[in-house]
Amino acid sequence: MDLTFVAIAVLGVLLTGIAKSGFGGGIGVVAVPMMAPFIGGEQAIGILLPILLLMDIMTLRVYRRYLSFALVKPLLPGILLGITAGTLLLGVVSERGVQALIGLIGFWVLAQKRWPWLAGRRMAAAGQEQPAQASALQGGLLGSIAGLGSTLAHAGAAPLQAYFLLGKLNKESFLAQITLAIGLMNAIKLLPYGMLGLLNFDIGWLTVILVPVAFAGVYLGRWLSKRMDGDVFFKVMMWLLAGNSAWLLGQAVIG
Repeated sequence: MDLTFVAIAVLGVLLTGIAKSGFGGGIGVVAVPMMAPFIGGEQAIGILLPILLLMDIMTLRVYRRYLSFALVKPLLPGILLGITAGTLLLGVVSERGVQALIGLIGFWVLAQKRWPWLAGRRMAAAGQEQPAQASALQGGLLGSIAGLGSTLAHAGAAPLQAYFLLGKLNKESFLAQITLAIGLMNAIKLLPYGMLGLLNFDIGWLTVILVPVAFAGVYLGRWLSKRMDGDVFFKVMMWLLAGNSAWLLGQAVIG
């Protein structure tokens, strides 16, 4: 047992749990890049998927009162398309290209929030932005990128954050819908991962270690988000989206 790898896996899962329940997956993208140098990217995504699903279930239970399938439904066709494309591209396409694409999308959304005219939205007379609503085209595009990034590197959170940040959801609803969308993606991915032989059930010792860490991460993330004012939360989310996008672009450029 490589203790360095175990420590890295524990840290990655802890950060992912905190991100899932407290910040819409904002920093969870680090787990695969942290583990990949030790066991390879494809083995890392296979090991993490059951743990991610467990955290999705725990987080969905936390936000069950705020779930709305209607808000997630516009993303589903794109998510399915993205997962299909990702399955076909596993082992073929460079992960760096996908990371760069997701990072650029994140910064594009941040630019839209800063300069609403980029998204075709006007400013009201009082200087307030008109209520935003993500379009069907945006839903299809961001859903596809989320499905693709999630399949190749469990890096689908940023496009989902981008989609729901374009709306006017409160903190709990924002977190609930992202959790539902990510949970659906991870559940769907069980089929292609199983067909490709990526699911590894011979790592019982690692699972025994990581499951309690997953519980701790989800609990800590929820504890943090409950103590954060709504306005502060969304400012933090914008910074996390920026950090997430910068991380992905950095991985794409320097590896």
